[in-house]
Amino acid sequence: MSASTISYPLALRLLDDGDGERYIQAELRYSATDPLAVTAVFDTTAREPVPWVFARDLLSAGLDDASGQGDINVWPAMDQHGTPTVRLRLRSPDGDAVLEAPATAVEDFLIQTWALVPTGIEGRLLSIDAVLDSLLDRT
Repeated sequence: MSASTISYPLALRLLDDGDGERYIQAELRYSATDPLAVTAVFDTTAREPVPWVFARDLLSAGLDDASGQGDINVWPAMDQHGTPTVRLRLRSPDGDAVLEAPATAVEDFLIQTWALVPTGIEGRLLSIDAVLDSLLDRT
């Protein structure tokens, strides 16, 4: 990764009704070229890695309060040992999953992103032409 990107590997606990603990390996990614977004790439054994893109502000807000609507929700919680965590609920036509990450890991990742692109200056880094090209699929 370059100096304008951050890659943060972590294991997320899958919360389901099954017995035992299941973990999914993931990587949080952030790039100054897309300063409003975070990409979470989930390593699945059944198929290719699965990326989810969502707002950095959504992840940040989820450290303290429930945030998000629709496909992605993030909220603070405690694990079975009383350790602060962040839960992510991801919904798609293929299914619904609730994942849990240590709050300290999520906060550490966000601190790195804020050091790269402080909150409030993201708009200065956006190219309106690139945004329009991506929205209109003009390449």
